[in-house]
Amino acid sequence: MKASLMLGFLLASLPGVAMANRLDVGEGEAGKDLVLQRGDLLMVTLPANPSTGYSWGVLSTPSGLLKQVRKSLFEPSPHHSAMVGVGGVQRWNFRAVAVGKVNLRFSYTRPWEHGVEPVRVISWPVIIRK
Repeated sequence: MKASLMLGFLLASLPGVAMANRLDVGEGEAGKDLVLQRGDLLMVTLPANPSTGYSWGVLSTPSGLLKQVRKSLFEPSPHHSAMVGVGGVQRWNFRAVAVGKVNLRFSYTRPWEHGVEPVRVISWPVIIRK
């Protein structure tokens, strides 16, 4: 334990060694500029209820600036085990891999319905710096 703590302090104090940060965003921050440094982790959390057939999907391709580091996960809200159709949140993790600007967009749709407008669209302008 002491050795890993010492190593963390040592790495943080070295010039040119940057520790990656994590930025958590949700629907409350929709539309706000997100500023990341290369290497930072962006965690997106949106309310969802897949039992209705609706789910969030990434609308825009992050154009090589953001890399999705795991598939989206649905986490149900705490509930009694006999309850069905419980909502929760859907989560994504992205890593900032290159410098630039991208508009990260999500849509809430039923994936099998084609030609139907999304129920909601949420987006964030993302700026990635060195």
